[in-house]
Amino acid sequence: MDLNRKFEHQVGGKVVTFDVRYDPSTHHFNVLEDANSISYRLIFTMQTRKWHIEDGPAASLSAEELALLVQKSYGMFV
Repeated sequence: MDLNRKFEHQVGGKVVTFDVRYDPSTHHFNVLEDANSISYRLIFTMQTRKWHIEDGPAASLSAEELALLVQKSYGMFV
C-alpha cells in the first residue's frame, strides 16, 4: 500500500509542491513543502472533529484547506 502522495497547489501566486506521507502508527500526515523547505504534521482530532498543524513553522495553507487537498489526494474524506 502506497502511503505517500505528492501534489501541487497555487499559494499566493506561487506553485507549491506538497509531499505527504500518512503515518499509520499515529494516523497523522507528515507534510513537506518544497517551495518553503518546511515540514510539519497535519493532524485530525476525533474529539473535536478539527484539523490542526503541529511540529513546524507556519504552513502555506490553513489546516482546513490543506486537509481538503490531502484527503482529495488519498481519495478519502473524514
